[in-house]
Amino acid sequence: PSITILLHCMNKHKMSNDTRSNKRCHQRREANGPGWQEHFVDVKRASNSASVGLAVSQSLSYVTISHFASIEERQALIQSASDCNNCNNDSQEEIHSSSNSNHILFASATNTNCNRFSVETLLNDGAKRASNVLLNRLLGFLDGSLGGEGEDSLSGENNNNKSNGNPAKFFPQGGGHRMSLLAEEVFGSSSDLRSMKVTWYDEPDESGILHPEPKVNLYSEGGYFSQHSDGMELTLLVVLTDEFEGGGTAFYKDSVPLPQDDDDDDDDIKNESKEISKPVSPERIAKPPAGTAMIWGGTLQHMALPVTKGRRAVYVGSFDLN
Repeated sequence: PSITILLHCMNKHKMSNDTRSNKRCHQRREANGPGWQEHFVDVKRASNSASVGLAVSQSLSYVTISHFASIEERQALIQSASDCNNCNNDSQEEIHSSSNSNHILFASATNTNCNRFSVETLLNDGAKRASNVLLNRLLGFLDGSLGGEGEDSLSGENNNNKSNGNPAKFFPQGGGHRMSLLAEEVFGSSSDLRSMKVTWYDEPDESGILHPEPKVNLYSEGGYFSQHSDGMELTLLVVLTDEFEGGGTAFYKDSVPLPQDDDDDDDDIKNESKEISKPVSPERIAKPPAGTAMIWGGTLQHMALPVTKGRRAVYVGSFDLN
């Protein structure tokens, strides 16, 4: 009997070790593919998640896409926002009285030294076209429909053109199968995303008028945006400039639940979810080069860190697809 008990204990110990070993084997590393790289925020949970799509949908990680926006596209957005900024900064009194300036969301308690310009309601046609190109590129990147005839670019060139100004040369077929799975997890669909309706997050200006994202955010010295989550299915941020010090996007492990679709006060809840006050240290700080895109889920808390020198510009929008 003692030998039987000993063998039973040895087998139980071996099974326990095998279970721990299997758990370790099932932990995955940060995923990557054509032009993109996953970055864990909640390392423990993300590494145990089944896929990058699940991790992003559950706000456990975010994805960067290299060479996403061309110089021409970035310049179109920066120049239009800068023109608006310079025109309206001549007089603070004029800023709050002119009809155009009602579209600018000025610095507040949550975003110091940061002016935000809605592409739809303020920026010029060149910026609007650049914005449409970036959104269509992202959706094509996710569903694998990039590279088709007549693919949009700011210069009007087809994606098959491998010129230095065309980002499509870095991912001519999109982001691959795992990006399609990401779209399925986030939007509930992974095909023909560009035919779906886009609903952008919007917020009121000083007059209470709602203005939608995407927006170009201009951060001057000392500029930051406090910790918050976006409350939509996905956020796209494109880095427009990188010649500044400080700044960057900080990501935090703790998240908040998305509002339910059947809530009568859905818009109010989404607006409230934009600002989350929680003094914790970030898990990751991202400062990728200009032209890089970042995408993340609606409950992932993040913050635009203070710029210490120079000016930071980003194109950013949070949206749902249906």
